This record gives sequence, structure tokens and C-alpha cells, in this order.
Amino acid sequence: MARRYLDRKTKERFKRLARSGEFDKHITEKGPKIQEFEDVLSSKRVIFLQDVYDEEKSASDIVTEQMGELCRTAEETSEYIKLVNDHLDHQKLRVDDLKEMQKTFETQMTFLTSNTDKSEKKKATKE
Repeated sequence: MARRYLDRKTKERFKRLARSGEFDKHITEKGPKIQEFEDVLSSKRVIFLQDVYDEEKSASDIVTEQMGELCRTAEETSEYIKLVNDHLDHQKLRVDDLKEMQKTFETQMTFLTSNTDKSEKKKATKE
């Protein structure tokens, strides 16, 4: 409820400002260029695809660096896979234990229900 009121209020305010002519809805022209600012900003607009001050490296150096990173990544991945597999093994053992407990419970329940049925039949036959 409050949000609708706020939205309505801001829309009405924007319409009122647009009708009064104080502010244009869109900027249609560029302002004057100031040379000092242009010189400072032009250096910030440059995009470097490689480090300017970096030494040139041979292809073999680049390949050895990339191979080192690749080896580290492979080691980390294999350690992670090993940890996940260990965790899954523990969970599988837990599930197997729970299944065994479920079977034990079901056999005990069937045994108890069969004993109660027999005792009820004996009581019914005695009477």
C-alpha cells in the first residue's frame, strides 16, 4: 500500500516538473569541451591488452607458467574429488546401516504382530 502511494507521488512529481518546463526530459546537445579535462580523461580511456611495463617472455616461459597453473589446478581438483568420494562412501555406509536397521525393525514388527494375533486367537478359542 505504501509503495503504491510513493510510486504515484513520484510519477505525479515527474509529470509536474515536465509540464512546468524547468527541466528537459532528454539532453539533446553536448556541452562545451574543456581541453584540460579532455587531456586528463583521454589517458584513462586507454585499454591495454597486456602489461605495458612487463618484460617480453618467450613462448617456452609462457608455456611453463601455464603448465604450472594447470598442474596446481589438476592437483586441487583431484584432492576435491577424493574428498567427495570419501564423503559419499561414508554416506553409503550410513544408508546401508539404515537399511539393515529397517529390515530388523520390520522383522521384529512382523514377529510381534504375529504373536499378538496368535494370543488373541487363543483367547477367542478359550471363551
